[in-house]
Amino acid sequence: MFGYSVIQLFSYYIIMILTIYTPEITDRIRYIMNVVFTEHLGISYQLTESISDFNKANCRISYAPQPVDNEIFIWQHTLLRENDVRQQTIEPKLLENEIVFFQSPIKQSILPFDIFSLAFYLLSRYEEYLPHEKDKYNRFQGCESIAYKYGFLQKPLVDIHVLKFAQKLKKAIPELRFETKRPEYIATYDIDNAYSYKYKGLIRTLGGLLKPMFRFELKEVIERISVLLNIKQDPFDSYKYINALQQKYHLETYYFILFSGKGKYDRGLNPGNRSFRKLLKQLDRNEEVGIHPSFASASDKEKLKEEIRGLSSVLQKKIVFSRSHFLLLTFPETYQNFIANGIKEDFTLGYADQAGFRASTCRPFNFFDLSTNKETPLILYPLTYMEKTLQDYMKLSEEEGLTLVKQLMDSVKSVNGIFISLWHNETLGKEECKKFYQQTLDYFF
Repeated sequence: MFGYSVIQLFSYYIIMILTIYTPEITDRIRYIMNVVFTEHLGISYQLTESISDFNKANCRISYAPQPVDNEIFIWQHTLLRENDVRQQTIEPKLLENEIVFFQSPIKQSILPFDIFSLAFYLLSRYEEYLPHEKDKYNRFQGCESIAYKYGFLQKPLVDIHVLKFAQKLKKAIPELRFETKRPEYIATYDIDNAYSYKYKGLIRTLGGLLKPMFRFELKEVIERISVLLNIKQDPFDSYKYINALQQKYHLETYYFILFSGKGKYDRGLNPGNRSFRKLLKQLDRNEEVGIHPSFASASDKEKLKEEIRGLSSVLQKKIVFSRSHFLLLTFPETYQNFIANGIKEDFTLGYADQAGFRASTCRPFNFFDLSTNKETPLILYPLTYMEKTLQDYMKLSEEEGLTLVKQLMDSVKSVNGIFISLWHNETLGKEECKKFYQQTLDYFF
């Protein structure tokens, strides 16, 4: 066949399967090997604890505390052989302009650090299981992370190191073939409050009119009345604009809907409102729609279940996408609750106070629950930035914000990752925000 014998073709296929020896195959090792070799590099591999089987392999590397012989060897830290969560010694150092830790004491290692333990530590959000200081909303803050403290929060460090590792492997084993990917963009929108003035009910509408009257803010009063009389468009009604962007840039688009009504930190429309439900059905026709679990549901499992059921009932389908309101995320409870309610893919993984890569990656990956020491079926999509992070938390000027977003885009493109933005419908009701958003899209595409 094409000049090759069956034996030659079979031998070629065997060479393409990378055999990895490790003294003990743990769930942590299985997980991270799949992330690195299957998800990132597209390499077929097999793990073995047998030195005999390892020695028979044509294409092989070892991952162990000590090398077996003269094979391609990667030194192994203890992290992936442990079953609990404990304080780890993290001593970041610069290597080829990138931060590394879990440094190897053995010079024979092809890498001077344990890339698998580093990747696992960052992807599992290991540090968020350890004691830490939270903000007023009970969130782990970006400024508390090792990525922020050591200056790599705005770099997809895991992806960078995996690509460098692939280059070393390719040099050592020229027969290896890696899967090539292309940069992607996912546009996501949180609908905290579908409309500013419309469909609020009589009491909320009257209250909204009287408050600016008492403050003599006549401009707002006139605007409210104009919207209520359908003379002017509601300032939060940016859905046609978003749809136009989706058509222009061929964006993969997700809407996350707050479906809880009004609360202390939840100001959504009444879930029973007919116009609100009509809007949701319209959005669901062309884009993906998921749940935006309310602030209140973060501490109330029954409320979370109720919100998901309610949105499911309106859209007549299972709700499998989510992103927490306020980016509320506590490891592992938030994700355990989502899994229990049928969520398959979550987009919460980002910081409210900092733009960048919370898990040091710009690729989706499965959530590994350190409390059970098991991989879960929940896929996490890392958020790159939220517009309100730039405006309200980082206090950046328009020029500074645009520069940062472009830098993040360059970082994602450099590793052929996925750039995920978060905007709110109310923000895109402002002309200056529309201009900023389109500048970022033009830069990416």
